Amino acid sequence: MPNLRHAFPAAILLGVLAPVAATAEAWHGQIQCDVIPGLNTKPLFGDFVMHSNGTRLTYSRPVHNADSASLSGVAEAGAGTLLGEEIKLHGGAAGVGYSYTATYQGRTDGSQANLGGEQVWTATRLPRPFHRACHITLTR
Repeated sequence: MPNLRHAFPAAILLGVLAPVAATAEAWHGQIQCDVIPGLNTKPLFGDFVMHSNGTRLTYSRPVHNADSASLSGVAEAGAGTLLGEEIKLHGGAAGVGYSYTATYQGRTDGSQANLGGEQVWTATRLPRPFHRACHITLTR
């Protein structure tokens, strides 16, 4: 007789979560952000992934180290909405000696989306919060 205590979670994953995951749509693209004077020396060029499930959006991306080339091990994550063609995202990240909030907004045009926004950084090496401009391009 099978052990139902161990089989039940698998049944849930296969029967309930799989259809939900299948309805979520992935958008992949790039984020580009300005230099943060006193913190990094190069503009950021990195990967960005957004998932849509109806009007609900979630996103994540790896945070880069100050050299903008290597990854820090920290992830920026957030959520937002898709209302008609309008996208609005809010999120942020925190690591040793820094944190930031992020807001991005823009429009989708079928299978592409262009967002602009900013990250507001607070860091021990910065004299005051810094507003960093960012641009995101995505395709699905």
